[in-house]
Amino acid sequence: MADPRQQLGFLDGLRGYASLWVLVGHAMFLTGYKVGLFAQPDLAVEVFIIISGFLMTYHYQLRESREPWDKVSTWTIFWIRRFFRIAPLYYVCLALALWFGPELWQDRLDAASVFPGGVEEQMRYADRYLDQSLTNILLHVTFVFGATWTHNFQTPLPDWSIGLEMQYYAFLPLMMLLVLKAGRLPTMLMLVAVMWAFGAWLQANGFVKGAYSMLPMKFHLFAAGMLIAMSLKAEGQAKWLYLISACAVVFVPLGGGRDSLHRAIKIGLVLVFFAFLYRDRLPQIAQMALGWLDWILSNAVSRFFGDVSYGVYLIHLLVMLPVCGWLARTQPGLAPEPRFAAALGLTLIITYGLGYIAYRMIETPGIALGRRLAGGVPKPAAPLA
Repeated sequence: MADPRQQLGFLDGLRGYASLWVLVGHAMFLTGYKVGLFAQPDLAVEVFIIISGFLMTYHYQLRESREPWDKVSTWTIFWIRRFFRIAPLYYVCLALALWFGPELWQDRLDAASVFPGGVEEQMRYADRYLDQSLTNILLHVTFVFGATWTHNFQTPLPDWSIGLEMQYYAFLPLMMLLVLKAGRLPTMLMLVAVMWAFGAWLQANGFVKGAYSMLPMKFHLFAAGMLIAMSLKAEGQAKWLYLISACAVVFVPLGGGRDSLHRAIKIGLVLVFFAFLYRDRLPQIAQMALGWLDWILSNAVSRFFGDVSYGVYLIHLLVMLPVCGWLARTQPGLAPEPRFAAALGLTLIITYGLGYIAYRMIETPGIALGRRLAGGVPKPAAPLA
């Protein structure tokens, strides 16, 4: 099989267009113009989750010989890298969101005023914009907010998924250690079952509110990506077990998106992953189709979208809310279609410009700093007890 490292360029496009999907979906929600799947940005977030599960496991397997998970240093290095990948830009956006929360709330009310009953519907979200309490600040700065049912949807940012991601990072080293001790596939299926049971208990007891930001509610999607990556370590026909398992865990009835269409799209994503990783084993016509799709997802434009995807995801509502509020105040009689087009056009220009600046001035230096700090961590010879 060809080196899979040469076949991951498509992830740039998947990340980039998933973040664009979120932006378009929120523009539809804020302007009242909704079209099919584009109006369901939650699906795009689930694409991010599967990609994250795949990449974390994939890169671990690449570094397995020099950064084994049974060493304390590996855990420390992993957490340093991930913190400095996520935190710098998030903290900047969090500060802006909290500081300008009251203004963004007024923009949200103005945007909703053009819909019948829109303002009344939004009143239940007031705390999301107005909570500037020390508790809310500390929970978000420490990334603990995602594990709560009181503050997981308590800023103007779409950061519930950031809290979810950080919980996944916190537990990943322990999960990988279990995988080493008990075997990849049995351990993953056991973890999915345990998380499923815990998530069902949380849901039954009313602890799932605001957003699906608690790890048990979305762990099965991380697991789908992890199983895809783990298939690279399997031999022969055993790879099919990972494919079947990755598709099966999508059906865990937690975390929203459980209708047939949502599940079909997620299974399709799993199959696309496998097709890219093992395309040299597919018929020639399938290889040609994948080559064309690979070019679309990994060309220079898609790489740009992938590079700025995190910034676009974090920044877009800070731009879109004022844009939609301004349109509602100045053009209250505008029909949904032109309102959506105007809001989307203005938001795209401003957000992608800011996203590029953030990528160059905040994200890239943050990643480099994390690598430098991780590189200075001593590597003890003794494994964990």
